[in-house]
Amino acid sequence: MSKVNSWSLFWVLALAVSTATLLGLPHADFHSGRGMTSIVHRSVRCALPLFVLAFTASSLVILWPSTLTRWMLANRRYIGLAFAFAMAWHFGFEAYTIWSFGNPLNVKATLMDVIGFIFLLMMTLTSFRWGARYLSRANWRRLHKTGVYAIWLVATIIYFHAVRVGAELMYRAFLGVLLVAWMLRVAAWGRQRLSRRQLEFPRTRDSEFGVRNNTF
Repeated sequence: MSKVNSWSLFWVLALAVSTATLLGLPHADFHSGRGMTSIVHRSVRCALPLFVLAFTASSLVILWPSTLTRWMLANRRYIGLAFAFAMAWHFGFEAYTIWSFGNPLNVKATLMDVIGFIFLLMMTLTSFRWGARYLSRANWRRLHKTGVYAIWLVATIIYFHAVRVGAELMYRAFLGVLLVAWMLRVAAWGRQRLSRRQLEFPRTRDSEFGVRNNTF
């Protein structure tokens, strides 16, 4: 696994997700909007695991540091770019459907797709030096942190709505994975907060003891 890193990993993941997506082409009907539904949904489902890996990489290395989790964190950028590549299939199929047959989605669903697309595009462009140079380090971090949560929220709302109206088991599984991913980030945040407090508490006690000694 250590031999597959950076751009080599990106191309492996891009090829894998493209193959998984395009295997659904025989079930798609490019002559009707309804017939395009299967490939539009399949492209998202194929891309989602890559997003979850990128979304949880830093949390996993905090909670369970290991060779695997450190490898994931070191290659998070390329996993994220592979997710963006995978979503390009989705947006391409969706654009074709809208152009050819009109928008089959309601205004709310379309708005969420647009929000997700904008954040994904901005995060992708600023993942390269020529794009990141226009942002300070602090603003870059704000953009990417806001962006991953925005994409997570959009996906969670979509799958939650599908489950609420009685979607198949696969949608429930994806919703569960998204919620577990969020809980991992919360747990990692809590672990970091606890570690900081444990480091600060002894220093506070030592400084108070030193002050008292100086008073003698």
